Amino acid sequence: MNRSFAHSPRRRQWPLLAALVLSACATLPPPTAELAEAQQAVAGAADADAAQYAPEDFDSARVELQQAQSAMAAGDAAAARAAALVAAAGGDLARARSRVAVLDSDYAQRRDEIARLRAQLQVDAGMEGEPVPPALPETAAMAPELRLQALETDPRFAGAGAYERLRAQQAVQALATTRQRDRPAALVLATRRIAIAELAAHGELVEREIRRMDQVRADLLLEASRREAERARQEAERLRLQAQIQAEEAERLRAAAEAEAAARQQAEEVILDVGGQQAARLKAARDRDAELARQEAALLEAQRAAGGGDAAAKAAPKAAPKPAKKKK
Repeated sequence: MNRSFAHSPRRRQWPLLAALVLSACATLPPPTAELAEAQQAVAGAADADAAQYAPEDFDSARVELQQAQSAMAAGDAAAARAAALVAAAGGDLARARSRVAVLDSDYAQRRDEIARLRAQLQVDAGMEGEPVPPALPETAAMAPELRLQALETDPRFAGAGAYERLRAQQAVQALATTRQRDRPAALVLATRRIAIAELAAHGELVEREIRRMDQVRADLLLEASRREAERARQEAERLRLQAQIQAEEAERLRAAAEAEAAARQQAEEVILDVGGQQAARLKAARDRDAELARQEAALLEAQRAAGGGDAAAKAAPKAAPKPAKKKK
């Protein structure tokens, strides 16, 4: 009689193998490091204002972190580890999107300020830097390895985001060896790590351009300050010359006023001197006139006196002759 399958050596080994597998799963260490990394990634995203700039990625990371914590509390180490890895990638992605949004805003602000300064100073652009390429579009239909290859072969992003590229490569390699049941979580992880690498490469180029633009802005501000100082110096010189001219004009007017006052005083003195001489002459003339009048009056008086005696003599009546005695 043939030995039954139940009594075969291979059949008797299945319970032992199952027990070993369960024992190995039960002895897996809890994913405390992965959970801590996820918590740190979500906290970093919150500090980077991801709720404002990347709300969908930030909310997903928070939910996935809660799932990892719940699985950890339930004792499901494998589920907790997978959820923690996805949550960490979600937090890093939200933080990367927020960082790139801020960098793009700073870049646009500096570009506008530099254009305004150049227009104000009337200087040409000169040697301009290369325009910053936009982040590679996230194409869900493209396989993760192809997206990573596109990033690696793009010469515009050469050497940018090296650490994030390394983590993306690790995630893609892990996806290639992941079992089918764990593939969805591994695919999400690889997709997020590639997106983080793309954003990091773009952000690094933006940072380089911002540093260059800061130097250009500093040079323009220095030139503006130099020109402003030159204008201030010229204005001070103009005011100094104007004050000097005003002082010279005031001195000229003062000298003219003093000369006019001296001439007036001299004229008054001359007038007074001439007036005194004229008064003396007038007084002498009047005195002479008075003397002449007195002398004339005296002559007239003498003439009248002399003429009066003769006239009296002539006017006296002659004595009547005595009548002659009649002869008898």
